[in-house]
Amino acid sequence: MKTIWIAVLLTVCACAAFAADPAQTPAPASPFEQGMADFDRNTTLGAMLEARPATDAELGELRVLSDRGLKQARALVQQDPNSADAQYLLGSWLIYGYRVVPVDEITFDGSGASGTRTTNRIILGLKDDPAEGLAALKKATALAPNNGDYLLDYAAALGDTGRIDEARGVLKGVWAGTPQLSIPQTMRAGFLLANAADAQGDLSAAREWVYSALALDADTAMGVELLRDLDAAVAADWNAALDAAVAAAQADGEESYQGGLSDQYTDEGYYDEESGTSGDEGYEEQPAE
Repeated sequence: MKTIWIAVLLTVCACAAFAADPAQTPAPASPFEQGMADFDRNTTLGAMLEARPATDAELGELRVLSDRGLKQARALVQQDPNSADAQYLLGSWLIYGYRVVPVDEITFDGSGASGTRTTNRIILGLKDDPAEGLAALKKATALAPNNGDYLLDYAAALGDTGRIDEARGVLKGVWAGTPQLSIPQTMRAGFLLANAADAQGDLSAAREWVYSALALDADTAMGVELLRDLDAAVAADWNAALDAAVAAAQADGEESYQGGLSDQYTDEGYYDEESGTSGDEGYEEQPAE
């Protein structure tokens, strides 16, 4: 969801000259830039706290970021509903921002007595229903149809919220060249198409999309990792199919065996179909010597 910016490295002399010239002092960040900075910090911290316990300070920071970020995004949209940046910021917060939700859990002590305690849970998405966030992202793409990042992020959000067919529709249009994308953006479209095909169980198509993307840059680590995951999924499916086939064959063999025995035996014992006699009738006790 986040754009990776490539920084231009400056020499030490150039940096010193830049700092010394008041005319070159960076202007204060715009509200949109401030909102995106808060969003980046929120998503980075939230992803970390999904994997480990949070400190009270971290929980407090996450609460402040999510509350401030959503209020700011709504204010920007209210100020200018036709701002693609404002709509994009709002949609990003609603779907991908992290929030802290208090949850009551039932506990039991050593004697078996129950109680409750409140714990904090980190949740992705500032709203349970993604509809408003998707609508904001979609409007951002309509207001800025040539912004490839906005289109790709909208498609990713569609996929992440289970609307796979819609995501594939957007991505195929992007892949076809509407709008014109950079090579990294086009590759990302291919990887997202691979994810969509994978989500719908079409591993063959998923692999084809990865190869199509890698044709633009074969050394992209993301594509190589995605191929590994798909290969593992294909192997797992193949092994599961093999196990199912073996189990079915064993079951069929057991039924055939039981069926054969049922044709050979009656309640009275063995039955010879050719002679028409049972085992009891055909058996004669031999005299002892």
